[in-house]
Amino acid sequence: YSVLPSSGVGDFDFTRSGGATRINSQGLIETVADGVSRLNYPLIDGKVVGCPSHLLENESRNLIQYSEDFTQSAWVKTRVSISSNVVVSPNGTLTADKIISDATLNSHFIRDDISSTIGVVSVFAKADEFTFLKLSTNAFGFQASYFDLVNGTFDEGADHIAKIEDYGNGWFRCSIYVSQAFTQFYIENSGNSASATHLGDGTSGIYIWGAQAEVGSFPTSYIPNYGTALGVTRSAETATNSGDASTFN
Repeated sequence: YSVLPSSGVGDFDFTRSGGATRINSQGLIETVADGVSRLNYPLIDGKVVGCPSHLLENESRNLIQYSEDFTQSAWVKTRVSISSNVVVSPNGTLTADKIISDATLNSHFIRDDISSTIGVVSVFAKADEFTFLKLSTNAFGFQASYFDLVNGTFDEGADHIAKIEDYGNGWFRCSIYVSQAFTQFYIENSGNSASATHLGDGTSGIYIWGAQAEVGSFPTSYIPNYGTALGVTRSAETATNSGDASTFN
């Protein structure tokens, strides 16, 4: 197998069963086919900067049943409504939803129930009228982390390892690693500050897309799930017989 150059210099043996996603040269999340290696482009401040590298990952499973369609009943809604497919998502298609707070002074969230795991949860989010996202699970007494979707910063829960990554066009991938077993994942509007409650108006909210829950201590590449109850698995990848330092520095 050889991608660049295609002359055969630097050929290697590559395997992966099933598709997987990468960041393409336009900075968009793109799915590549079974057995195709992933040239993944680096994003810095939401823009592609520099040359790509081959992305090789271990096996991982997205336990979220509907990772892009938050209107599904698997997502339990509390004092929110979901407006479907209203803005362009990080993969360049009109598939991102808006989570809208109702007109009460309270918490406003959606919840997905998953099989018990210790790991990391993540979601892509973008500010609209509201600018803060809250992520939590039912571990550590429902401890939460807050993400500023304008400045790209976060307020980390004491028992969380939080991370925010700029995907461009206002989108951030927000994640928390939780070292205690959990069975519920909460995605919450937090108004315009790191607050557990805010006053909604029935129209204001934030955009969300690409939710993921997986075993491990950091978020891996996005694994779409369009309804598989037990989760969708991205198989492990291997690359061998690729030469030595005289070929690759």
